[in-house]
Amino acid sequence: MLLEETSSPNERLIIEAEQANYDQLAVFFTQSNRTHRHLDWLSTLEWLGSHPYLIELKDQQVQAVLCAAPENEKVAWVRVFGVKKNLAAEETWLRLLPRAIQTLRDMKISNLASLALHPWFEVLLKDSGFINRQNIVVLEWQGEYPEMRSPNADILIRQMHAEDLPTIKQIDGLAFAPLWQNTSVGLSKAFNQTGIATVAQLDGEIVGYQISTTMTIYGHLSRLAVHPAYQRKNIAYSLVYDLLKRFEKHGIWQITVNTQSNNLPSLKLYESFMFKPTKEEIQVYELELA
Repeated sequence: MLLEETSSPNERLIIEAEQANYDQLAVFFTQSNRTHRHLDWLSTLEWLGSHPYLIELKDQQVQAVLCAAPENEKVAWVRVFGVKKNLAAEETWLRLLPRAIQTLRDMKISNLASLALHPWFEVLLKDSGFINRQNIVVLEWQGEYPEMRSPNADILIRQMHAEDLPTIKQIDGLAFAPLWQNTSVGLSKAFNQTGIATVAQLDGEIVGYQISTTMTIYGHLSRLAVHPAYQRKNIAYSLVYDLLKRFEKHGIWQITVNTQSNNLPSLKLYESFMFKPTKEEIQVYELELA
C-alpha cells in the first residue's frame, strides 16, 4: 500500500512493507545501521505482513524501518526502528511515527509501548511524548533453595505439549495486563524455542505454566503465569521450584528472570528463591493513543 507519492526517483518513498520487500529488508538488517529491536520471540522479518510495518525507500533501497505491530486489541509495541547510519534518526523517526500512529488508531489500538534499549532511542521516545511508567528488572538466582513449602498433593507438574497451547493462551490473557500479554503466535514460537516448558495441573485441569530457555550453563525463566482463580495455592512456587531442580539436572546453574519493577507479588516470589537484582534494568515507555 503506497502511503506517499513522489515525483522523482531520488525522493524518499514511504510504503507498507510486504513479502516482496523481504530481500531488501534482509540486506538492511545485515548492515551496520542504527537499529532498535524489541526483545521478541519473532524476528524482525517474521513481522512482515503485520501492520504498521513501514519502510522508507530511496532508489529501491531501504533507508529506514518502523514496525509497531499490535500484541492484542489494545496494545502495540515498537518491534523495530532502524535508520541508515548516515541519516538523522530523529528526522526519520518523525516521518514514520505519525503514520504508524494513524494506522494504530484506525485499528482502535489505545497504547503504543516500547523498550528503551539504547540511549539514542530513549531520547526519541521522550521527545515524542512517550512516558516511562515502569521498568523491567533482571534477577539472578544465587544457587540456593528455600525450604520447600508444604506441597499441595493435588498439584501435578508435567512437561508442556503443543496441544496445551490454547489453554496456555487463555491463562496468559487472564493472568497478565494487556501490556504484557502474548499472542498465540508468540506463545507458540516461545514453546518451540524453549529448553524447558512445564504446566501445573490441579484436579486434571491446567492452571499454570512456565516457559524457559537454555543455553549451555545458562537458563532464563521467560514466562510464568497462574490462572487468577487458582493463585495463592502454591502453584507458582511449585512451578519455580520444579524448574530449578530440572535446571540442576541439566547442569544449568546461572539462571535469570525478568519481571516488572512494580509487580510486587512476582518480586516477592523470586525473592523467596533467593533471586537477587542485577544491575540490568530496562525502561518501558508508553504513549497513549486514545
